[in-house]
Amino acid sequence: MLAAFLVVVAIVAYACSPSAGEEGQQNQAGAGGDDTEASPSVPPEEPEEDGNGEEDDAEPTEEPSPSEDPSEGGDDEGAEGGDDEGSDGDEGSDDEAEIAAPERAEDPCRPQDVVITFDFEDKKGEEQQYPSGVDPSFIVEVVNTGEQTCTVDVGPEELEMVVTSGDDSVYSTAHCREGDTSDERQLDQGRTHRYTIDWDRERSFSDCRDETSAAGSGWYHAELRGTYSEGADDLRFRVG
Repeated sequence: MLAAFLVVVAIVAYACSPSAGEEGQQNQAGAGGDDTEASPSVPPEEPEEDGNGEEDDAEPTEEPSPSEDPSEGGDDEGAEGGDDEGSDGDEGSDDEAEIAAPERAEDPCRPQDVVITFDFEDKKGEEQQYPSGVDPSFIVEVVNTGEQTCTVDVGPEELEMVVTSGDDSVYSTAHCREGDTSDERQLDQGRTHRYTIDWDRERSFSDCRDETSAAGSGWYHAELRGTYSEGADDLRFRVG
């Protein structure tokens, strides 16, 4: 009886114990669980690689620094240009400040308010020529465009006419003048003062020498010089 009881207990114990196959499957399942748990560790590494890649790609974005050089150069150029323009503006203001805006008729007109026309008195065609025995004659017109009546000096020294031939200075209305040569004219707005200048073909000299010399045949230039002469035409003509 005892032997039979022991046999039954052994059979029950054997039946309840796990088989080798089940243990292998459990081990494999456990290994599989370890692999599954380890797989989430991979993504952190991939973002790091991606992050490194982004840093490598981001390095070229630092290269726009050369574009700062042109901007700095532009600032320098702008500053220099501003200084130059400022200096030019100062020069212009100094020129205008030489003659203040007139308040009375006796005050001198400002150059920017005076328009001067210089031409031949008897103009003939595109090329002005004077045959032998005919002296060149020029016409000057002065107009005040400002609102205030003011004074313009059209004397031979203040508004000088010069005749040249190449680099040779031939004649000047300012040469060898004695005493007060001013010829002041009060001009209302829009009023024109008109007068003529004749040239007798004789040379003039700044040293006022006694000798005289007639200008030879050829081409000459006549122009006005002085405070109000800006804008007046230069004239080319021929004497025979």
